[in-house]
Amino acid sequence: MQGLLKKLVSFNKNTNPNPRKRIRKSRGQSLVEFAIAFPIIILLFSGVVEFGFALNYYLSLLDATRYAARWGSANGDPFLSGYNSATNVPFYQAVTGLVVANLDPTVTNPGYQGRRLPLDPALDDVIITVYGSSGGSAAEFPVEGPYRLYNNGGDPLFNEERIESRLVSGSPNEGILVVEVLYNYHQVLGLPWLAPFVPDPLVLRAYTIMPLSPAEPP
Repeated sequence: MQGLLKKLVSFNKNTNPNPRKRIRKSRGQSLVEFAIAFPIIILLFSGVVEFGFALNYYLSLLDATRYAARWGSANGDPFLSGYNSATNVPFYQAVTGLVVANLDPTVTNPGYQGRRLPLDPALDDVIITVYGSSGGSAAEFPVEGPYRLYNNGGDPLFNEERIESRLVSGSPNEGILVVEVLYNYHQVLGLPWLAPFVPDPLVLRAYTIMPLSPAEPP
């Protein structure tokens, strides 16, 4: 029995002659691995947080276009005196004004204390376009082109070809209202290591398409 105990003790000493040294080595290796991975973890985490802010802003832009498009679809007329007549500029001004006020409530309520997304007249824009579809073929009205609040941002997301690609050939005549907002999102965190991966500002574009009966071809 004593011989068996001596063999077990001898086996343990041979397999793990210095357990404290092994524990210290394992801890040191873990610290080195963590130090290498830590910058990558911080980069990924900060990127996810910044993306979350940008997504939240985008959803606010989308809500603003939906609100304005619903109002325009239910209450507006883009023409002064019947289909394809002179442009009713107040209609476009009202729709763009609703987008601006929805993003920045202080426009209509100076005492508002919540979050604001004011548009920058030098960079941002609200674009309103009306189409009349006849048998699945879209004709853009007014003929002078889409109405722009600040005249920024180049071409709108939608044009006659893109609208026609979404229509079914031979479908009934219909009027179409497109409300689009272009917004330059400036990073909330403003971390320098995100600059190579996320442009600052980041251009966000949201839009809503609604039916508009006054624009329906006769």
